[in-house]
Amino acid sequence: MRVHLASAEAEFWQAPDFSRTVMPEPIPEVLRTTAAKFLDVYRGQLRPFETEHEVAPGVRICRTGGHTPGHSIVRLESGGDRLTFAGDAVFQPGFDNPDWYNGFEHDPEESARVRVRLLKELAASGEQLVATHLPFPSVCHVAVAGNAFRFVPAVWDY
Repeated sequence: MRVHLASAEAEFWQAPDFSRTVMPEPIPEVLRTTAAKFLDVYRGQLRPFETEHEVAPGVRICRTGGHTPGHSIVRLESGGDRLTFAGDAVFQPGFDNPDWYNGFEHDPEESARVRVRLLKELAASGEQLVATHLPFPSVCHVAVAGNAFRFVPAVWDY
């Protein structure tokens, strides 16, 4: 098994600095402990990259930063269809208030810039978005609404 991640992400989790976050206790310590265990178990399988890496044909991972120094998104493309998994870069209130950030973001200003840039790009391209902190099934399109964005649910064929 290989674990592809941005070099900056691997470096960050070796000694995470939560000084710019506003996370309630005991979350910082739980994250430190979990990261240490992850790195111990998977260190030999880590495949770091700097800014972008093609994992397989049609599967690219791209470093965005912001949420964490090496936060990355995954872009999938097949037969003309495209989907971006944005991880923690987008959360539901971020559509109406894209400049807002949450207490878990390690570089709040950069995370807002990443979110705005990504939402503008997805609105222009029409490609689908899925993200960790969106309502089920979380697959959507993005529309521009003045200085904000709209979550437009995609038809979910299952």
